[in-house]
Amino acid sequence: MITTLLELSTTKYWMMHPPMLNALRIGIQENIAGRIALTAEQTVKRMAYAIGMTANGEKLQFSMSSNDDEGNGREPSEETNKFVAVLPVCGPITRNGDACSYGSIDFRDMMIQTSDHEECKGIVVYINSGGGSGNAIPDYKYAIDYAHKQGKKVVALVDGDCYSAAMYLAVLCDEIYYVNVKDGFGSIGVYGGFYTMKSGEKNVYTNETWNEVYATQSYNKNEWYRKATDGDYSLLQSDLDSLCEEFMSDVKAARPNVTDEHLHGATFDAKEVEGILNDGQSTLSEIVNRFLADANSNSKADATATNTNTNINMEKYPLICKACGLQAGEIAVTEEGAYMNASLLDNLEAHMKEAEQKVTDAEQKATTAENALAELQGKFDELSANVNAANEAKEVAETALAQANEAHSKELSDLNAQHTEALAKKDDELKALTEAKDKKIADLTAAKTETEANFQTAKDALATAEQSLADKQAQIYELTHDAGAEQNAGNAPENNGEGANIKHAQTGYPKWNQADPVGSKKAINEYKRKNGIL
Repeated sequence: MITTLLELSTTKYWMMHPPMLNALRIGIQENIAGRIALTAEQTVKRMAYAIGMTANGEKLQFSMSSNDDEGNGREPSEETNKFVAVLPVCGPITRNGDACSYGSIDFRDMMIQTSDHEECKGIVVYINSGGGSGNAIPDYKYAIDYAHKQGKKVVALVDGDCYSAAMYLAVLCDEIYYVNVKDGFGSIGVYGGFYTMKSGEKNVYTNETWNEVYATQSYNKNEWYRKATDGDYSLLQSDLDSLCEEFMSDVKAARPNVTDEHLHGATFDAKEVEGILNDGQSTLSEIVNRFLADANSNSKADATATNTNTNINMEKYPLICKACGLQAGEIAVTEEGAYMNASLLDNLEAHMKEAEQKVTDAEQKATTAENALAELQGKFDELSANVNAANEAKEVAETALAQANEAHSKELSDLNAQHTEALAKKDDELKALTEAKDKKIADLTAAKTETEANFQTAKDALATAEQSLADKQAQIYELTHDAGAEQNAGNAPENNGEGANIKHAQTGYPKWNQADPVGSKKAINEYKRKNGIL
């Protein structure tokens, strides 16, 4: 269980339906915490098994393991002359497996072991999985390729879910069938998932500080992880895209009827994608029977091709027939065996001599090639020494360059600092001059405004004086040049003769001062007021 949790916590690439991943992770964590106890029934693996046929035609099911839990394991060849292997892939797909499921490593080893049995006439991969680790796919590819090389056909039977990595496994098989029309297919795609703890962070449970320190030379180590922890997913994204492209390419190659809608993570019911992501509905019994029936047909065909009077089939020895100058199967065979006459023996002897000469010539060529190889090896060693010397010189040059770059960087940094300081000082001086200039301008502007106001006041006073002067000059002119008409004779004024009673004579009339028109006008008005003239 701990192994599965570790793999769930550390796997970089996932091809799994997210609900399954989350449920599995939570279940394992709860179990470790003691909240959920797995029973013995829950922890039993679904074992690999085989369905064989005995010599008398009776079907027999037996374990593929020689050490299964019930001690029922047995080698297929002991009781059957042919069998079909059934390898279950149920639950989450991981590489290592655990108490409840096989890992892809287990699957690979079982597939190899099964394929090596001559009596094995076919392999059924029984699938019910929401997917899992992308790291498992190479194991599946290798296992199925190995089975094909051994002449074994591999058929996938889906009984439940076939999502993501499970879908990848299915398309690697020769055929794909489903049991229930509502079985799930698809979820073709890849995503990444990982836990992180950045350097300097504290564990909330232990209060320990997590610290990461890398060697100077290890600048590429865990680069994708460190960048992803800081929110830069570019390297991880590139890896995911590459893996997904391989996934989609393999699906299209194996299932030529797929369209774009099937390749980007969507899920489908089995019936929806019949003829596309699967080949139709079937059962385990039907597939096994077909494998065994095909095996019987092939056995009959082999028996017909074999000479009925003997167990020797010369078609199995095409090289001998060719050496004798005959077609395969033309060498005479009796009940006692196969015999050759003098002519056939001569042909065989001549062929062997020719073959012997070819071997001699080949050995000579091999010796020549070995000598040439030795000479090339000497040149290679010399070039290697030169390369090593060049590499050493390169390292010295790189060290010198690094030192020069460091010195240059320091000098440039010092110059930049000095430049920055000079600019700052210059900015302060310029700011002071600007402030002084602005104050001087403000003072001059205020003085100008005040002067302009005083000047306007003087202009207004001058205009008033000039107008008064003009008025007086007009009066003088009028009095001087026009004395006026003589008064009509009439009664004497009522106050006639009372002049002597006036207390003060009207004397002291103010004189007009041309230099002070305002003051002059003021004095005249005051005189008139006092003397009752106004």
